Amino acid sequence: MNIKAVSIGRPQLISNSNGQTFKSGIRKQPVQMAFLRKGGFDLDGVADLRHHGGEDRAVCFYPFEHYQWWEEWTGKSLTIPSFGENITVTKMLEDDICIGDIYQVGDTIIQITQGRIPCVTIDRSNGIKGMLSEIIQTGKTGYFARVLQEGEIKPDLELKLQERPNPGLNISVLHRLFFHERQNYEEILGVVAVPELANDMREKFEKLLPSKRL
Repeated sequence: MNIKAVSIGRPQLISNSNGQTFKSGIRKQPVQMAFLRKGGFDLDGVADLRHHGGEDRAVCFYPFEHYQWWEEWTGKSLTIPSFGENITVTKMLEDDICIGDIYQVGDTIIQITQGRIPCVTIDRSNGIKGMLSEIIQTGKTGYFARVLQEGEIKPDLELKLQERPNPGLNISVLHRLFFHERQNYEEILGVVAVPELANDMREKFEKLLPSKRL
């Protein structure tokens, strides 16, 4: 499990090939080193503070292996970080990563908090329609983490698993429940009880439950 790329960037006005102009932090650029704090990377940011960012979503990961699949699906070459991720990682697919996982990355320690809830900005930034719906169908979302110990992050660093408190709750399970099995109340009740889950994600799941079950 290694870091393929580290990418950061401030929100900016973006114009795509479809003639759309919008403000977003999705267009990040790879760097050789970035300092990761509790609130996120230095010199990084998001435009929509209501739906993005915060300490529970301080850093965004995306699996490098997905890029080949997306290039075959789109018929286009996609450069890192086409999905707006901060860290592009190898051998860390959504099936392999669980809520609450704690990883040592150099001197930094992070904890996985939730899967990514994609939005149409991915379509707009890449100028390719249908990516959002395909992400929802396939679960190729990436995921977020909070920072337990701040430090420098560089490409090629290894991620070392330290703890796995919830081995049965990987990112793919979370995605299935949120997007495809919203009436699976028994499993959702188990998810909202997990203390390591991001608070915003917990609230989203709680809204799916009948009030009598809370």
